[in-house]
Amino acid sequence: MKQKLTFTSAFAILCLLQIAFAAPKPDFSGNWVMDKNRSFSNPPGLEQTLNIVQSGDQIKLESKMVTTRGGEQLINEAYSLDGKESDFTPPGAPPRTKGKRKANWLPDGRGILIEDQITSESPKGPVNQQISRKWTLSPDGTTLTVDYFIDNPGMSYEAKRVFVKK
Repeated sequence: MKQKLTFTSAFAILCLLQIAFAAPKPDFSGNWVMDKNRSFSNPPGLEQTLNIVQSGDQIKLESKMVTTRGGEQLINEAYSLDGKESDFTPPGAPPRTKGKRKANWLPDGRGILIEDQITSESPKGPVNQQISRKWTLSPDGTTLTVDYFIDNPGMSYEAKRVFVKK
């Protein structure tokens, strides 16, 4: 009986220590500039800046993108990191395009995962696209890496954008 009590007490102490020393979730807040040399599989001439404001599990993103083909595009989005699916309007999408989004923390708070399912209408019926973005922050908080996984009808690809804090 004494051995069981000792084991249970030691286990409880270990659990409490793990909670006490758990790494805090990253804070993505700040102004970020894309490092073209460390990024890949992006549109030609892409330049991008991000302004991120994070408050707990809420993120507001203001992005400015410039490409040689498409000119300048401003994107304002918000993410709730609660893992619940919500409706959203994809930026720059044609009329009658609908989106569903889910955003949540990665295990152990190492970053976040944002998953979009976008459906647009075409003369041949609905067209579905899936976009997943994994955000991770370097241990020193100066580098934000966004891994993109895009699945379109007949084509899938990956892209990476690495941002440095201004």
